[in-house]
Amino acid sequence: MGIKDLLRFMKPYIESIHIKKFAGKRVGIDAYSWLHKGAYSCSMEICLDSKGNKQLRYLDYFVHRINLLRFYKITPVVVFDGASIPCKAGTEDERNRRRETNRELAMEKLKLGNVNGAAELFQRAVSITPVMAKQLIKILKSEKVEFVVAPYEADAQLAYLSSLGEENGGISAVITEDSDLLAYGCQATIFKMDRFGNGDLILLDNVFEAVSCKPSFRYFDMKLFTGMCILAGCDFLPSVPGIGPVKAHSLVSKYRNLDRVLSVLKLEKGTQMPEDYPKYFKEAFAVFQHARIYDARTKKLKHMKPLSQDLKDSSAGELDYLGPDLPPSIAVAIAEGNLNPMNMEAFDCSPSSKLHQEIHAPLFISNFCEVRKPEAARASREKSCFLSNSSEITVAEKVIKQDQITEKKYIKEAVALQKLVSPTEPQLKTQTPMASDDIPPRKISNNPFMIKSCTEEVPIMLEDDELFCSTPESKVPCNNFSKKRKGNEADLHQMESIDEQISEVINVENVDISQESVNSKSRKGRGKNEKSKRSSLKTNDTKQNSILNFFSRV
Repeated sequence: MGIKDLLRFMKPYIESIHIKKFAGKRVGIDAYSWLHKGAYSCSMEICLDSKGNKQLRYLDYFVHRINLLRFYKITPVVVFDGASIPCKAGTEDERNRRRETNRELAMEKLKLGNVNGAAELFQRAVSITPVMAKQLIKILKSEKVEFVVAPYEADAQLAYLSSLGEENGGISAVITEDSDLLAYGCQATIFKMDRFGNGDLILLDNVFEAVSCKPSFRYFDMKLFTGMCILAGCDFLPSVPGIGPVKAHSLVSKYRNLDRVLSVLKLEKGTQMPEDYPKYFKEAFAVFQHARIYDARTKKLKHMKPLSQDLKDSSAGELDYLGPDLPPSIAVAIAEGNLNPMNMEAFDCSPSSKLHQEIHAPLFISNFCEVRKPEAARASREKSCFLSNSSEITVAEKVIKQDQITEKKYIKEAVALQKLVSPTEPQLKTQTPMASDDIPPRKISNNPFMIKSCTEEVPIMLEDDELFCSTPESKVPCNNFSKKRKGNEADLHQMESIDEQISEVINVENVDISQESVNSKSRKGRGKNEKSKRSSLKTNDTKQNSILNFFSRV
């Protein structure tokens, strides 16, 4: 697409940049250039019209780059191609013929089992249709990304926006793969932008002002530069055999007049130059200067630049080669993506297309976006030249809704986990005693001589925070529990000291028992059964004597 070999010829004027250079700016996007590149990854599925999400990979490609621009605080303005302009019909027919040929060759490769060869040919055969563009438009509308469908050439629409300036709803630069933007006069054009935001920038002001750089355009103006591009060959007019960017630049630099260049070219090429070449040259030049575009403020079609009187007289009122005029209602419907610009029919809003929107709309990463204040967003919309479907991006509502969904999700998970880890609330009331902050928990005594009463009172805490004493027979308020606790503190201390003394006595007796068992092992001639019986009897007697002695001392 575009002027053949023009970018290679102008390589000295190319500056490698990152897209963040235009942070805070409005940047136009040639939509079909990204759609074509994205379709390479699913060209076979598109050509075979296979069903499934793999066929929609071209949308993933586009959405990723939109998110990249939004991450660097760049406002994307997406521009789609419309209908084919009449003077480009020959080029479109030739491209369609090549696509059909490549598709037939790809099908033959596929039947032979050569999938790799078929995939390469399918990439050459793939074509972007308005229906495919409509799928992307639905996503852009849902995400409030600014867009417009040009009535004819997207390049002309982008060049017009570039001439307006941001204060009038214009753009600061254009991202494209089509070198025609230079012939249209776009001041800042970014080519070959990769997935990381690196690209090649050409500034026309630097091209015309450079002194020492070769090739030199020091004595060129915009008209001479556009004429050079047409001579080198463009979508509206093929070049004369043997004429490329180098030869065209040499002729324009030497004569500095396009009519004289055509005369010299006729003499040099003779019959190789068609008789009607000058006529078509002037029409192509007029397209680059005066193509019809959509003006969102007036909601009508108009020319990029006002028509000169000479052009009106020479064309005798026949200006359809610039793009036929359209009624305002149709122009608005096309610009807003509601009407197919090729056949002038409304797009089919089928459930399947809605499904595609639901699948791919979440691909937009909301945290890439800057949440702007309502006043700033409103002011930006007023400056924008697209009023209906081209508002500035505001994602505050989306972020809040996502946070609420996430919060509910984690709450449900926490409740489910709590049910698994902890018993239910009724079980806690009956099984687990609750102690207040000022009442320490009762210590469990290991004394085997303490008789535990079945009516022992256990304090528990109910839902109304009232302290109760629970017994097997009843459950009554325990208002005097603190008094009983104070009265029983002395008994508890005595019981603890008795426990310590009993443990000491038992330890001493265990030592004696172990010593006697050692002595018993030294005896000979006795059986194992007799030893065990006597040892057990002696142990019991010793324990009884030690306990009686202990209580006698007490």
